[in-house]
This record gives sequence, C-alpha cells and structure tokens, in this order.
Amino acid sequence: MQVQQELSKDLIRRCQTGDRSAFSELVGLLMRPAYFQALALLGNEDDAREVSQETFARVWRSIGQYDATQPFYPWFYTVLRNLAMNALRSRRRRPQVGGDFADAWLETAADQTGREPEQELRRQQQVARVNAALMLLSVSDREIISLKDMHDYAYKDIAGLLGIPIGTVMSRLYTARARLRSLLEEDGDEQP
Repeated sequence: MQVQQELSKDLIRRCQTGDRSAFSELVGLLMRPAYFQALALLGNEDDAREVSQETFARVWRSIGQYDATQPFYPWFYTVLRNLAMNALRSRRRRPQVGGDFADAWLETAADQTGREPEQELRRQQQVARVNAALMLLSVSDREIISLKDMHDYAYKDIAGLLGIPIGTVMSRLYTARARLRSLLEEDGDEQP
C-alpha cells in the first residue's frame, strides 16, 4: 500500500494551519502503516505502538516546519525511522515480536475467508516460523522487506525514503530475501 497517493496537499496544508480534524484524518490514514513499519524495525509490539504514537506527536509539533513543496510521507517516515532507531539503541536487547508483522505480511498473499481449523493452525505455525526468521535478520533487512513486500513501495520510492540509489535498494532487497529464504529453509519451511 502506498500511502503517499492517499495524502492530499490540502489535508497537509490544513494540518499545518493547526486543524485538529485534518490531523485526525492524517493519523487515520497513516496509523496502520506507521505501526507496521515500526514493528518491522523494532520487532516488538509495545515498542512499535509507542514509537508510532510518538511519531504522530512529533509530527503534530513540527508540521509547521515541513516543506509543503516536498512529498509528505518521506518526511513522516524519516521521523518514524529516527525514533525507531533511537529506541533500538536505547534498549540494547534482542527484539521479540508477536504475530502481527509476519501475520500481516503473509495475509497480503492469502485470502483468509473460509479457513478450516487445520488450515488456520498451519497458517499460525507458518507465521511463527516467519516471525522467528525475520527476527534473525538485521533491522535494515527487515526494513527493506517490509517496505517492498508488505507496503508494496516501488524501488524508486524506497530509494527516496531511505536516501539510497535504486540499485542499492534492489541489491539489499535481493540479499534480504535470500537471507530470509535461507533461514526458512534451515527451519524446514517452504518459502512464504
């Protein structure tokens, strides 16, 4: 899902003038992607909730400084990413993840309507294996997989968000997917 397409310049302008209802609308549009991206970076549901909420608080306080001639989401994402990296540095412990990140990621490929109990159990087991494998990846690997495979950003958009060349995005994504695939194969799982 590409959030930038859903954000109108008028909505951002209204937020910049202090319109709380416009900011509530903005939060509604960005809440889910912000939470899941924070979860991908942090690997912990509580930390992801806290960082995504703090991101909105910071954005509200500093939206007047945002340059409206530039795309909004990369600015927003930079705030989110910086807060997530600060949280990672401050906690200095191995992240643990609940089912949400892999569950949301896997749900993009599968329709969950009408599942039998055995199918649901297999899906939950697959989610647990993917979560475990994802948490063995580096933060940058989880981030690039999340941006491409969960949020469906184009390579050029990821390059803009991360401030790296498109070729580097492609290379990092290929390497991250290969690492994930290798971890899943070691665990005896098939590719998600």
